[in-house]
Amino acid sequence: MKKNWKNTLLLAAGIGLTALASTAHAADKKVLGVALPNLTNPYYVAMKKSFEQNAAAQGFDIRVLIADNDDAKQLSQVQSLIQQGVSAVALNCVSSGPCVASVSELNQAKIPVFTINLLPDPAGLKAENLKVEQAVQTDQKAGGVYIGKQLLKDIGADGKAVVGIVGEPTSVAANARDDGFKEAVASNPNVKFVALVNGKVEETTSLKVTTEMLQGHPDITVVYSDTEPSALGALAAIQQLGRNDVKLYAFVDKLGVKNIEDNSILKAGAIQEPAKLAQIQVENIKKFFGGRKLEPVIDNPPLLVNKDNAADTADKAY
Repeated sequence: MKKNWKNTLLLAAGIGLTALASTAHAADKKVLGVALPNLTNPYYVAMKKSFEQNAAAQGFDIRVLIADNDDAKQLSQVQSLIQQGVSAVALNCVSSGPCVASVSELNQAKIPVFTINLLPDPAGLKAENLKVEQAVQTDQKAGGVYIGKQLLKDIGADGKAVVGIVGEPTSVAANARDDGFKEAVASNPNVKFVALVNGKVEETTSLKVTTEMLQGHPDITVVYSDTEPSALGALAAIQQLGRNDVKLYAFVDKLGVKNIEDNSILKAGAIQEPAKLAQIQVENIKKFFGGRKLEPVIDNPPLLVNKDNAADTADKAY
């Protein structure tokens, strides 16, 4: 049988053109690089999943890199994303100060950078005249205000409270939460603060320091925790000491919401929405590439959780 070389060549040419078209289409598809601190915190697990889902929905390819809480590793990963020629980077800093170097590298490479949750140091950015297209974060102070107002509501207009804080003094976000809480309760002179301990955003550390704080200040009636892991440690300390007279108010995760629903020790809290932050960021990166002007900062308020709405809020917590 005589082979029709003409048809074969035309077919091959057609396949070649199809492959070229496919390659060109892939080249046109924008790639979003995402740099996250860790995946040991459920917060970032939820954020990663949301980035992946929303990037797909918005037509981006996505590359997610995890720094394992190492500033130097995060900088190296950002440099890797630059070498890969990504279209934009969503950057959740490991630490605010060292993170400025990552923004600098991206600016030099002319790759737009969008920051999320834990942001680079503003003074460092200003000093080097660096540009971030948009920052998306939780309104941390508002969360503290919500919790403080709930405490005042719970104790009544003339109620008294002696408060100990399980905090993270080196964190800008945690300090903003503390400031909001203190401002909210300042209208009641019967609310007094007697101690601040560093829970280091760790459940085991918070268990230890909360125990020591309650033993050293037996007059404490309220513990306020400004991070989710510390809330669980503080709760365990109160339970192990049998201090049923002490009530806990805190930033919480899904397990914390369940404890608020039980409403025995953990009375109220605020939840962040990492999945929503990622969704907002991806949608706005899409708008950026569409030529839209973006607001420099988006502050997404957390949700107040109390006994009345805990059951309905559990599915929103990470």
